[in-house]
Formats: sequence, structure tokens, C-alpha cells
Amino acid sequence: MASLYKMDKGTEIELFRMLNAAGLTAEDAKKLSTQPKVVKAMLAKMREDDAFRLIHGRFTPLADKVAMVKSWPGINPDDVDAAVALVRENGTIAGFEVESPNNPLLDLVIVVYRESIPATLLYGRDRFMETFEGHYAEWAEAYASGVDDERVELIPGARKFRPNTIQVQAVDFGANWDPQRGNVLSEVQKTQGGKLADFAGLFNASQSPKWVEQMDEVNVPETILAALLLSVPHCGVRSYSPDIWRHSGGEAELGGYHIGSRFHVLSMAVVREFHWR
Repeated sequence: MASLYKMDKGTEIELFRMLNAAGLTAEDAKKLSTQPKVVKAMLAKMREDDAFRLIHGRFTPLADKVAMVKSWPGINPDDVDAAVALVRENGTIAGFEVESPNNPLLDLVIVVYRESIPATLLYGRDRFMETFEGHYAEWAEAYASGVDDERVELIPGARKFRPNTIQVQAVDFGANWDPQRGNVLSEVQKTQGGKLADFAGLFNASQSPKWVEQMDEVNVPETILAALLLSVPHCGVRSYSPDIWRHSGGEAELGGYHIGSRFHVLSMAVVREFHWR
């Protein structure tokens, strides 16, 4: 982390303005300069707040995600450690750390692939449901029953599904978000199939719940699991893709949108490939 002495003048002025507005006086500042224990206690308390603890105030740090995923049912902790070691070795984490400060919608997500695509969807759905217990909703026709290989599948050209693996992915949850012109989902699926994230948005809903809570369509878009196709009874075959969004009342929902629609307030997340050494 950069030394306080390297803070730019504009940030320094804004910090002093906020401290002054909060009621800190010159006399208070003078006393603080002689009380290092008080200052350390203040900083410790400050860093407990989500604004400081979470990345960009919304994404759970990777170390916390690792501990969380290790506690999930059916998970071998060694597999999680191996997945993290791989992205440290191949440069994914280094690349993320370079770009993250300038991309507030870039995150590292631990994706748990089960034995099949439907099983992965249901496993991620269950973790999402547990995290938002009492504040979770879903499109019942799509997810409540009958989720099998005919209900959910990958789009043509999608990243290869690797069963029974755990991957750490750098995912841009702001990709293909265009509030002005919008993007047609099916067109993005045709042109970016190999880049689009499949289950990362679903697993990040449980790993970074604050991200879901902040989905306001202005600063944080809702997100479509664009590499997946849904066939929903009475609604159409391979006509929808799952999405993660938040009701105005606060409920988090696993829903679905028609792939032929143009979207202005949703992103179509992509997996970023970094090769930093």
C-alpha cells in the first residue's frame, strides 16, 4: 500500500474537508497526534466497515471467499487451494491486482463445477438461496423443478465445461453494459461466446452479496449468465439466459431474460485472461 506521504493534494484537501465537516477540530487533531493507541483503534474500527473491508466496497476479498467455499458441502479444501495456487502461478491474480483499482466491476470468483451443467446450476442456486435466506426469489418455472440437460445448456462456442473442477476466474461484471445503446443478448452470444462467463455471476452472488445488494442499474448493473441457455416450459426452447438481479424491495432473484431482447441495464460478464508474471 502507498504511504500517506504519497497522497495527492486533491485527496488531501478532500480528506480535510470531510474531517472538518464531521466535526474534527484543530484541537482534536493536535490531541490525536499524541495518542497513537487511539489512532490505531480508530483505524482498526474503520477497516471493519464494508467500505474498507470489501474491494470497491462491494466485492469480498479472495481470502474470505476461499474460507467460505471450503465450508460448502461436498468441497475438498485442497481443491480450493490448488485452484488459487494455479491463478497465482499463471498471472491471473497479478493481472487482477493491476487492473482492479481502475475497474470497479472486476472481481475474482471461485466457480465450483459439479458433475454436469444442471448440477452446477443447482449447486450454485442453493448457495445463492442460503446466502439470501428469506430475501431470495427465483423464476419458479425455470428453476423449481425439472432442471436437467434439456433445461440448461451452454451456448454454441462457449468455454469448455470441465466437470468436477474448481476454478478461480477474473470476471468483468461490467462487460457489454451499454446504458445508452444497449446490447442484444443473442448477438453478444454469437460474437463473444468463448469469452462469456457461465456460472461466475451465480457463484459471486453468494460470495459477494454486497455486490448484488448494490445493483442499482446506474453504478452497478444486473448481470446475465450469458454463456447459458434455458429452455423454460411454455416459454420457449433455448430462448432464455439466467440472470442475477435485485428487486427494489431488496430481494435477490435468479431470473431469466429472452436472448432476443436488447438490454441497457444488464451486463453480460466476460472472463478475463491475464498473463502477468
